[in-house]
Amino acid sequence: MNMPHRPDLLQPAAGAELEALPRWLRIRADEPRKLASIKQSLGLDIAYGLQRNLSQDGEFSYFAITFLGLEQGRRKASRVIFVLGQGMLVSLEPSTAPQALETAQTRLARQGHAMPAFESFAVVLQAINDATDELLDSLNSDLGRVLVQTNSVLNSLEARNRDFGVSDVVSAQLDLGEVEELLSDCLESQLQLALAARHALARMPQADAAVQALFASLVEDIEAVEDHVSFVHDRVRLLQTTNNMALNVKQNQIVKVFSVVTAVFLPAMLISTYYSMNVARMPILEWQYGEPITIALTAGLALLPLLYVKHRGWLR
Repeated sequence: MNMPHRPDLLQPAAGAELEALPRWLRIRADEPRKLASIKQSLGLDIAYGLQRNLSQDGEFSYFAITFLGLEQGRRKASRVIFVLGQGMLVSLEPSTAPQALETAQTRLARQGHAMPAFESFAVVLQAINDATDELLDSLNSDLGRVLVQTNSVLNSLEARNRDFGVSDVVSAQLDLGEVEELLSDCLESQLQLALAARHALARMPQADAAVQALFASLVEDIEAVEDHVSFVHDRVRLLQTTNNMALNVKQNQIVKVFSVVTAVFLPAMLISTYYSMNVARMPILEWQYGEPITIALTAGLALLPLLYVKHRGWLR
């Protein structure tokens, strides 16, 4: 739900109070005229907030927050600049509004009345925190798929009419690397959220006890999601270790197969080499049953190593 577009929104009449403006003013990055108007009317230089994640300029606090979320089933990173004052909240957003901010806008609209700037900021941060938690649930689902694939390699299960091979293991390892990178970004986002929430709590008027309790609960939720990130990251590291073990097992299986094949055909190669020698006399070649005896001898000598390998359990 986007705010209605009003060209005169940032041009209040002379003597107009700050309360005449909306408590949460959303500006897209592709609206330079609005940026110029807000700088002229309120003295806010939003570009100042791009210099660092947290900065202070008079009564206004600037927060640059980069967060991840699911946009139509796809993971997307968004960077938003928030300016928080005693009477209003301003956000500089990408051209396409992040889903988390749309969710926050919907939650604020359900209240049926304009909420104070600090309370609106708490709702926005909560929506961003919820978006990160939703992303972590999606990553957990992906890790479950990788776990099934890794177990299939370890158990030598068949899928798609073929065994899982080295390429499948390498593919799973690449997926785990991408998930680990996403988790690092999620953790950085949570740290930025926690910093913004604690700073806003410190700047809040002491009389707003209800809003202070709201921010205290928000900080706990942010820390809970940080724990969720750590849990998923530990799971990724465990899967990476298991996946490396699966890769080693698969490579050992391949080497084992070639070793058994070599052991089976080595006696046949030895006998064929012996009878191919250029000697003056080889009596067995003159026997009536010389050829069947040679074939039986070759098969028997090839079967003996195979039976030995199977007895020792090397084929498992």
